Amino acid sequence: MTDLLSLIKETGAYRAVEGDKKRGMLSHAYLLITADGANLDNYLKIFSKLIACKDGCACGDCRACRLIDEGVYPDVYRFPKDGEAITAEEVNLLIEESYIKPIEGDKKIFVLSHAENMNLAAQNKLLKTLEEPPKGVHILLGTTSEFPLLPTVKSRVKKIEIPAFTPEKLFNALKDDYPDEQKLKQAIACGDGTVGGVVSLYGDEKLSLVEDLVMDVLVNMQSSKDVLDYSIKISSNCQDITDFITVLKLTLRDLLVLTEGRETEVFNKSKISALKNAQNFCTGSIVYALEHAAEAEKRKKFNANQTMLLEWLLFKILEGKYKWRKL
Repeated sequence: MTDLLSLIKETGAYRAVEGDKKRGMLSHAYLLITADGANLDNYLKIFSKLIACKDGCACGDCRACRLIDEGVYPDVYRFPKDGEAITAEEVNLLIEESYIKPIEGDKKIFVLSHAENMNLAAQNKLLKTLEEPPKGVHILLGTTSEFPLLPTVKSRVKKIEIPAFTPEKLFNALKDDYPDEQKLKQAIACGDGTVGGVVSLYGDEKLSLVEDLVMDVLVNMQSSKDVLDYSIKISSNCQDITDFITVLKLTLRDLLVLTEGRETEVFNKSKISALKNAQNFCTGSIVYALEHAAEAEKRKKFNANQTMLLEWLLFKILEGKYKWRKL
């Protein structure tokens, strides 16, 4: 089983909460931000253990850590109970429970997973408790994106973020569970620096096809007439365009450093030869494409129409190529 704890212990997020606990200054509320939605619950569990652990280090051996791992520690409450979104009714339950003393320890921990899915009513109900919770109450909000959260919610929490992991760290953490070394390295090279992203790509038999589609777009898409053809081709091979956008961003990043003469910094070195064929791009047009790929990723999280979003992104890539060609 992948040792997520070892990875998380090296992050600034873990060190921040660990330091708060050692100083006796745990925040009443933390907002954990990670792009790894597949492991968000696992990360929240680690931070729950860190807060509740008698040894102060998410040891995994004390009673609190063991019961949290089993999901039965009586002083940890997880939301949502059912479904994907935390409801206003569940926030009411949280508020009621927050005034009841802990059963085993001196802390009560409320874990709110995928807070980005909370509606405005639920977020507004939570505000007062976030600002002035009862003594010993700690609230952990986890999200893959802070954009859907109200500014008033974000102003009442301490933000901690799990950044993208380096290829070396991901490889060392995953190599025992995913023994096909070449396939693992390919998934890491095309991933977004998250464990969940690598695991998803490792199991995706179409990964090589997605890489080829991205290179085809960058090298051969020349006019607006091509956009519809490429949109159909991508949609027919990618049920969800998230993988296409992820690989596109990584490829554009590699293209950028290659264009700037920093070939040694290219992440996916197996694609250097193919990247050199994308001669219609300059630094400005690559940055322009990267900015719009990031915007497409954000819009995708807000459930934008996938076909329209893909066509918009392809048009923007073309626009950048011709805009900078004229400068």
